[in-house]
Amino acid sequence: MNKILCIRFSSLGDIILTTPIIRALKSRYPQAEIHIATKQQYANLWEGNPYVHQVHAYQGNLWKLASELRKEGFDAVVDLHKNVRSHALCFLLGKIPHQIDKFTRERKLLVKKKINLLPKKHLVDRYFDSLHKLDIHSDGQGLDYFIPAGQAVNPIDFGIHGKYIVYAIGAQYITKVLSYPKMIELCERIDGQLVLIGDVWDEHYGYRLNTLFPNKVINLCNRTSVAASASLMQQAEFVIAHDSSMMHIAAALKKKLFVLWGATHSDFGFYPYQTEFTSIENKEITCRPCSTQGGNFCPLGHFDCLNKVSLDLIISASQTI
Repeated sequence: MNKILCIRFSSLGDIILTTPIIRALKSRYPQAEIHIATKQQYANLWEGNPYVHQVHAYQGNLWKLASELRKEGFDAVVDLHKNVRSHALCFLLGKIPHQIDKFTRERKLLVKKKINLLPKKHLVDRYFDSLHKLDIHSDGQGLDYFIPAGQAVNPIDFGIHGKYIVYAIGAQYITKVLSYPKMIELCERIDGQLVLIGDVWDEHYGYRLNTLFPNKVINLCNRTSVAASASLMQQAEFVIAHDSSMMHIAAALKKKLFVLWGATHSDFGFYPYQTEFTSIENKEITCRPCSTQGGNFCPLGHFDCLNKVSLDLIISASQTI
């Protein structure tokens, strides 16, 4: 094969999870050009990736994207998204794609009936299994995230001196995130500098926590790009994160991770791939998982999955640095 198109429109963390597939394709077909089709806002995630020849940005017009892609004459299409839009794009290209298996039914069964029929392996390895016809295999090297040239940062420029811990305080849905009182507990008990990263939604939490703990907490929420946040994580002693995109970027950087689990569950296969991590979760309740991706309210109204989770393992780790 001379040209291979891989489709993954969104989102940040899910795109990072496809990087071992891209690397394996380039290893198996070294002469092939690997092209990526993704949403415009995620195109820069592929910057600096040595396995990618070209990125094609989707800007809302599928016909226009298909017209552009047809000119390339792809030998194979790998659908790493498997949704209505990716199906439509493959149809417009006149290609029967190689597709991943999302195990959607099994995930819903775990949520609704608490019956777990999911394969006991990471999502990435499930992807490899479903793409067996391409004869690609995991190389055991984990995820990829390449900090673009010139975008690495010096912690001193943000007022960070000496060793520090990064806490990525956000996630896509509220039921994946520690409640504000538990964030206060974490900041109060943790030893050493705690650097907060997040987006505009997380900024108000970061501001309040910095106000409460000005000598310990450095709030960088909505002040750093994805690449700059990655650079800060790369230089940290360890990273605290929820089930989120920043968790996967930290895993790609091979950082030691403490992952806080709320509404979702590691059995879905989205846990950190090929890096050292510790799951922080409330195993005393039976209502988890209550969603495949998280939500904006607790269905039972108590949010005990994270309101009553123990932070002791994180605190103990902070005392050793």
